[in-house]
Amino acid sequence: MNEPEDNLDRIIGAHWNLHILGAAVRLGIADHLAEGPRTVVDLAKAVGANSANAVGAFLSNAESFGLVRRVEGDRFAETPMLALLRRDGGAYRNIVSMLTGPGLCRPLEMLHRVVLRGRSHTEEALGQGLWSYYQDNPEEAASFADFMSELSGMVADSVLPRYSFSGRNKIIDVGGSNGTFLSRILMEYPDAAGVLFDLPNVIERARRNIAEQGLAARVEFVGGSFLEEVPEGGDIYLLKSVLSDWDDESCVRILSRCRDAAPPGTPVVVVDWLYHDDSKSLFDALDLRQLARVDGKVRTLPQYESLFESAALDLKRVDRPANGDAAGEWAPTTVFETIRR
Repeated sequence: MNEPEDNLDRIIGAHWNLHILGAAVRLGIADHLAEGPRTVVDLAKAVGANSANAVGAFLSNAESFGLVRRVEGDRFAETPMLALLRRDGGAYRNIVSMLTGPGLCRPLEMLHRVVLRGRSHTEEALGQGLWSYYQDNPEEAASFADFMSELSGMVADSVLPRYSFSGRNKIIDVGGSNGTFLSRILMEYPDAAGVLFDLPNVIERARRNIAEQGLAARVEFVGGSFLEEVPEGGDIYLLKSVLSDWDDESCVRILSRCRDAAPPGTPVVVVDWLYHDDSKSLFDALDLRQLARVDGKVRTLPQYESLFESAALDLKRVDRPANGDAAGEWAPTTVFETIRR
């Protein structure tokens, strides 16, 4: 046994297997096998493939790590792993689709350039920044937004028991994506109303999500860029999972736009990751991914304090999740409450 070589073989194989998962999601393999085993030829017709041989080779690769199982000959059936990729509630469908799409894959292809230059490789890899790319590629953007909605649900589970929105009748969710976090707040506080603010193409998806929650009458939808302006007159401004996606200069600009829009004494609340040394390896990994893709970062408390100081906001409270929090360390659930000076 050669342990270093075996370990490298596993790492290389894992990279290939991740793309097998991505193809399985896009081909709808889990959905096609949900009702029972199918032959290669039958499955090729179902997915619209030109070559049954290519489908057979793909299924053999998927079988090698347990994604599908061969029943007999060229008949394949689903496994519990594959069922997690189903369209109707597969727990891993969105994250697999998001991670294997060009938007998040291609910026990592030349990771050494990110390390050498200390900045994202996304514009070189995609020809534009990630957010512009998602505007031009709505299917990928939907996968990203759907995964973020799942993450937002976990963040809400962690934050709502720790932070009160009582008396905040107009809650402005800045960069609120599909509106999952805002929806959870409004469900908890039935007398409150919300403003969901994000890019116009994002807002259109959010309308459907909010309507499905039965909350459309309590939410105003506003499209725009938080780098330029933010809706005025809120009782509280939220920036959930926003600052970690941006460089320091942009973060100060975003915070300043919120400060300018907020009446005196109105909180600007940031919910995001807080880097701490007892989870150093986790946060180093998150930090490098953020840098590579969007010039973002996972910040320490002094780094947040510097941002707030530059944006003329006073930091009043920092609330980290307790040990054993359901969201886990990897979810961005630290609350920073700031007040306009």
